[in-house]
Amino acid sequence: MSLENNKGDPKQSLEIDKIADAIELSMKKGHISTLILLALEKGPSHGYSLMQTIKEDTYGVWNPTASSLYPHLSSLTDKELIEFKSEMDGKRERKVYEITEKGRETLKMLLERQQNMRKSLLSMIMSTIGLTNFSLPDDFEEFFDSDLIDDASLIDKTNEEKLKILSKRKIIISKVVSKLENLMNELDQRIDSLKISKK
Repeated sequence: MSLENNKGDPKQSLEIDKIADAIELSMKKGHISTLILLALEKGPSHGYSLMQTIKEDTYGVWNPTASSLYPHLSSLTDKELIEFKSEMDGKRERKVYEITEKGRETLKMLLERQQNMRKSLLSMIMSTIGLTNFSLPDDFEEFFDSDLIDDASLIDKTNEEKLKILSKRKIIISKVVSKLENLMNELDQRIDSLKISKK
């Protein structure tokens, strides 16, 4: 049964939403570990501070709760990617987490793999919409550098560093938009030409 036939079926739409939500959750679970490692690469931190850093530096796109963060901290500790020391905060004991050398090496590999995945995904999208010969701006490759990958690159950066990263993203994306607008104009001309020839 095609998706086209199920567009008006609320039950089918709900099922698709649930599947998409589950896949998105799975993707986020994998990404949160990277965000934690990125935050801890800047310096030791306790759980609450990590949650705030991730939320603030990704402008709320990633807003981990204690129930979602601590299982990841436990998993990363088990894998020896991070370690913790217990400190007293008044009468309360709290754990202060720190990235290990193994964690730094793993983070480096994760960022490289994400970069390659994004390039592959872009290539697939371009191919799907028939833009196999579409030439991207020369500096578009820079968009996949670790600093320009996504909001994870903003973790624990100064406002000046964030401004530099976001400004560079905007310049590169504006070049792509300009090329796409030119392509749209070309397609409109071809469509208009075909419409005229049909008359």
